[in-house]
Amino acid sequence: MRLTNYEGTDFLPVSVFLEQNPDADRETVQELLKTCNVSFVLEGINRWQSTMICERKDSYVQQSQRYVTMTSDGYTLPAMDEEDTRKAEELIGKAFALYEEMSKLKGEFKGRPKAEHYLYGIPVEDARYILPLAVKTNLSVATTGDKLLEWFKMIKHPQDRHLFADVHEALMHVLPDALARWLDNQVYIYANEEVLNQYYQAELQEITPEKPVVLLRTFEQPELKAGLGSLTSTKAEPPSEVLQQWGEEAAVKAKGVTKRVMSYGHTSVAEQCRTTFGMMFSLVTWHQQVRHRLPNTFRESWENLLLDENRPPVIPQTVIDGGFAEPYYNLVKEMQRFQRYLAERYDGGQWRYFLLNCQQVKVITSTNARMDCGMLQERICNNAQWEINRIAVAKLAELRKLSDILYQYAVPSCVYGACKEGKMTCGRAAEMREKYRLKEDV
Repeated sequence: MRLTNYEGTDFLPVSVFLEQNPDADRETVQELLKTCNVSFVLEGINRWQSTMICERKDSYVQQSQRYVTMTSDGYTLPAMDEEDTRKAEELIGKAFALYEEMSKLKGEFKGRPKAEHYLYGIPVEDARYILPLAVKTNLSVATTGDKLLEWFKMIKHPQDRHLFADVHEALMHVLPDALARWLDNQVYIYANEEVLNQYYQAELQEITPEKPVVLLRTFEQPELKAGLGSLTSTKAEPPSEVLQQWGEEAAVKAKGVTKRVMSYGHTSVAEQCRTTFGMMFSLVTWHQQVRHRLPNTFRESWENLLLDENRPPVIPQTVIDGGFAEPYYNLVKEMQRFQRYLAERYDGGQWRYFLLNCQQVKVITSTNARMDCGMLQERICNNAQWEINRIAVAKLAELRKLSDILYQYAVPSCVYGACKEGKMTCGRAAEMREKYRLKEDV
């Protein structure tokens, strides 16, 4: 792993401050770091590392898995004994071989391949579901200085520090000495994962392969919340008096106010409505979810993926149609047995590198209506990746039961206007309008 293209603005003055004030409290230094900016590229990290890094929520751009290198240089392995290393190399070799076979091309063509260019109709975006998180990637990072506290907390976690040793060493090398020492010497306190999993256990159990999107909690009258939010800024009377004046018509009047204000383009009032969903999807989609950076999310412990032996992997339909379901499924089972073996033998988290893209994780996520509209506009588009599209469509169905007004525009641009995909348009705007426009808007 290499850290390249490093640039940190304003870190030197902070480092000088720390040399002069070695006993400075953490809150003060954190405030100083908020206006510092840092950018670098992590080359050759693995996808488990990049997934954990993206959970820190900031700006990350990652290399597409269509550029995976199918050689011994294309993945990283944790410290294991010789026999286990040999077994790991054998399993990853099987995953690479199946990936390459499934995504074979028919012949020569120009440009980016489409479904018809693949011998078995399986694009690389679907073939990648069989790859382990040990596969290497490149990650471009841009963040604020205060986020380094979260980074150091992550890479110094007692269970994970061996897996982040290379990232830790690289950061210590490029950061100014006093700042690097200060970050390294902080006492980081970690949440008790066992307690968190127990707390959320009942809700996690509601999320199933048959129902991967579950509305867990929301406000009783979301449009009333948004309507009162609108009037808070435009009326002299306090909201309690407005409610009293409205009486039994409060819900209807609030909906009218919300619709009118939203039509002006003042969508910030939609932030007054919040929902909490439980969702279950592959690690492919989880990576896309955390890169969106917006929701507040609880992810179940990685150990749950080991313990829940009956949790099915995601198998893309193209893999089934292409005739590879059996070898795909058999390799998943073999890799999961290896994961459990490593978890029993080592206490350094080595097994996490062998999690597969197709394995499913459960999350509980909290968002507001404005945030959801922005995300769903992108994800319900027919050009969106199929799994995240499926999750988005299911979520929109639940949200529109709560409010048609707040989630009216939680759809692709073509539903109420022109497609913004340009030459990449799917050409199905009429179908999308029929499917997603509210009936009164048709």
